[in-house]
Amino acid sequence: MAVERKTLKSVSEFSIFKYLLVFYLIFFVIALIVSGIIFLVTWLGFSAAGVSLNELLPSLGLDMSWLPGGNAAGIALMIIGGLIGSVVIAAIGTLAMWIVNIVLKISGGIELRFLGTK
Repeated sequence: MAVERKTLKSVSEFSIFKYLLVFYLIFFVIALIVSGIIFLVTWLGFSAAGVSLNELLPSLGLDMSWLPGGNAAGIALMIIGGLIGSVVIAAIGTLAMWIVNIVLKISGGIELRFLGTK
């Protein structure tokens, strides 16, 4: 089997940004779903025990009643914050790839070895 050698000179920053954006958005959606399930199970457990979350949350410092719309506005702010956070983290990853490209230009690239199919 022959080993084929190629040199990686650079990676497109836009490609990395798209990849990281989709990657972080998928994990954000998964986190939303898991958090929703955990909240629902917790709420059902507290309801079965006779504890009201409307009374419990303000005592824990989680009172969102100052927002127009109360807790719904707080949830919307968290979702918007998560979406903005996904874009910011993808941008930071893109900046890191830009730095990697500079290092690749200085060092002459990275040698990649592919196993031939002969």
